[in-house]
Amino acid sequence: MPPEAKSTRPRALTPPQLLILSFLGLVVTGTLLLSLPWAGSTGTRIAWYDALFTATSAVCVTGLIVVDTSLDLSLFGQVVVLLLIQAGGLGYMTFSTLVGVALGRRITLQERQTLVEGLNAFSPEEVVRFALGVFRVTVIFEVVGATVLGAWWAGTHGLARGAWLGVFHAVSAFNNAGFSLFSDNLVGATNQPLVLITVSVLVILGGLGFFTILELGSIRRRALRLSLHSQLVIVATGILLVGGTIAIYFLERRNPATLGALPMGQAWVAAWFQSVVTRTAGFNSIAIGACRPSALFVMIILMFIGAAPGSTGGGVKVSTVGVILAALWATARGESDVVIFRRRIPPEQIARAFLICLVAFLAVNALAAVLLAREGRQLLPTLFEVVSAFGTVGMSTGEGASPLSLSGHFSVSGRLLISAMMFAGRIGPLTLLMAVARRGESSRLRYPEGKVLIG
Repeated sequence: MPPEAKSTRPRALTPPQLLILSFLGLVVTGTLLLSLPWAGSTGTRIAWYDALFTATSAVCVTGLIVVDTSLDLSLFGQVVVLLLIQAGGLGYMTFSTLVGVALGRRITLQERQTLVEGLNAFSPEEVVRFALGVFRVTVIFEVVGATVLGAWWAGTHGLARGAWLGVFHAVSAFNNAGFSLFSDNLVGATNQPLVLITVSVLVILGGLGFFTILELGSIRRRALRLSLHSQLVIVATGILLVGGTIAIYFLERRNPATLGALPMGQAWVAAWFQSVVTRTAGFNSIAIGACRPSALFVMIILMFIGAAPGSTGGGVKVSTVGVILAALWATARGESDVVIFRRRIPPEQIARAFLICLVAFLAVNALAAVLLAREGRQLLPTLFEVVSAFGTVGMSTGEGASPLSLSGHFSVSGRLLISAMMFAGRIGPLTLLMAVARRGESSRLRYPEGKVLIG
């Protein structure tokens, strides 16, 4: 084939690029639907930038709000948000694959590779079966959660309203979205342990990652040992949950605006709930804006770490941080290999872990600096908002007595920047880099080794 013919052939999109386009398509569709007059509670259109922000927050399962979901959106608007949460949590490619399987269509290799990117599966060979397992797990957990929550709220809101509240919050919780149909989120449920425990269990299950959930389900049936990935995710998640609960409890126990006004039992449940949702879900049972700076700083760390790979949560992921800590420990001890649970971690995975954390750290701080200059808010609330957007958490300190996130008080450009950060956090730093960077060709040329003074 002549060289000029080769150069005119369009280059196929890579799986990371297809993944990004699928999420962009969901955001655009959601923005158009939320811009319709009947999406607003008063029958008037909400501003296009608010529709874009809300659609992005829902698709990226974040939960930051610039309009009150319960008051400013009609039932149609709330249903749109719910569908966007579900589609964003599982991913458009997962839905299209399930529809294709149902119609008997053959799933192409490129679609399988895109699913590997979207679901963080290990190989394209079993990815279709994996997607079907993801769908079954999602349906089971959301139905059980909706039943429990719906039955509880039916007693105070009536059967129909209670059922809708149960469905919405179960989907929002399992997908780690943090959207609520109450203006105060779940602050009103502080004295309702059943609600807090049910939501926190759904959040934990959604944040463990589908690979770990499906592997746990197969242990008894196949008498298998857990993989290194699942072991690391479960141990790291447990440490963060317990550590976060203890830290939040003791930092906020004497704060009368948060845990200080609650009996000891309720205070521990509220601290546990806040530790669970801070890492990725964004619900809140206490007033975040009233928390002390020390507690907010702990929450920032938890939000930055986030959930597990292949989950509905965001952040740099618990396994990434686990690999980095193991690498630092091995370096400090002078060991050449990084070992976790008697398994050696490949050098390329260690390099990826450090790359993800470094890119995320730089992006978060760069955006915080821009917003500090443009919006004029204080450092801690602004940084909290940016990390919440990156971690697709949705928690916010807010401003005053307003039910909106702090982003709701930003300028249009500020809201658009937060929207971009939510999107980047949902896609992931590594996927974004792979989508825009061309893979370098291997070369036989190797340069002489050189040494640089470190530290």
